[in-house]
Amino acid sequence: RAHAVVLLLLAVVAVPSIALIKELEPGQVWPERGSVKQPSDLIQNVTDTTEDAVPAESELEDAPPEEVLITKAADLTKNDIQKVDYSGAQVWKVPTDKTGVKNIISRLRRRNLLSTWGGNQTYIDVLVKSNAITNVTRIMKRENITYHVVIDDLQKRIDEENPPLDQNELELQDRRGHRMTWKQYHRLADIHGFMDYLAKTYPSIVSVQSIGKSFEGRDLKMLRISNGKAGNKAVFIDGGIHAREWISPATVTYFINQFAENFDVESEDIKNIDWYFVPVLNPDGYEYTHMADRLWRKNRKPGVVGRACYG
Repeated sequence: RAHAVVLLLLAVVAVPSIALIKELEPGQVWPERGSVKQPSDLIQNVTDTTEDAVPAESELEDAPPEEVLITKAADLTKNDIQKVDYSGAQVWKVPTDKTGVKNIISRLRRRNLLSTWGGNQTYIDVLVKSNAITNVTRIMKRENITYHVVIDDLQKRIDEENPPLDQNELELQDRRGHRMTWKQYHRLADIHGFMDYLAKTYPSIVSVQSIGKSFEGRDLKMLRISNGKAGNKAVFIDGGIHAREWISPATVTYFINQFAENFDVESEDIKNIDWYFVPVLNPDGYEYTHMADRLWRKNRKPGVVGRACYG
């Protein structure tokens, strides 16, 4: 009976939250499910056609094996982790309006010569590995496919992405009681420490709890901001699902900081909501991007037996 009551309460909390969804203007309707094209559809749903000019499979050379295996499990507690190095790798913007371009990119991707990043109906961004640039360039030139090099050395951009703080910022961290600055991308320990700091500093409105464990045993920490009113609606905000998208946890923690630090002066619309935040929903993958492979996207759970793919 106690379990039934808990489930009923959860259902009651969830239902009022639906009202927070933006309503459509009179006369407008939501598009049908699946009717809106996504960037990934440009490549994932490509099928070969006889009318498209594409290089034969025999004309495509596989990329030589990499020095490191990004799918190999790494012990993140050790100091001898070999990082994936993207020196010389490039990001290209390729127009897709010409017939056959999508098919060619799809084939190059299947041969592990490039990976697709995103785009729209007119172009696609692709990552070309350093050991595949010569081969892919030759194919693009032969097929008269134009492209623009957006990033000429990906590792250089990665190295510039997260510079260390200066001495003044480091000293300020100690005075604040937490390490979050929103001037750099922080590790999981800094994010969780920040959440614990807010719970100690604002105990009347902020609480923190672990809602579970990741595959590698890290806490899935959730922070709640609430004035405690029984009739409050609930809003759940998470981040860090895709490990390499560091801006996501940074954005969620920024929201948390703004709400907690300024709760007294917020409008009643903000105060009368129970806010639930999970800044890093994929802590294993997030730490892996800091320690081993900056472009890792998934979690770190091993695949099914017989397959080396993690996540």
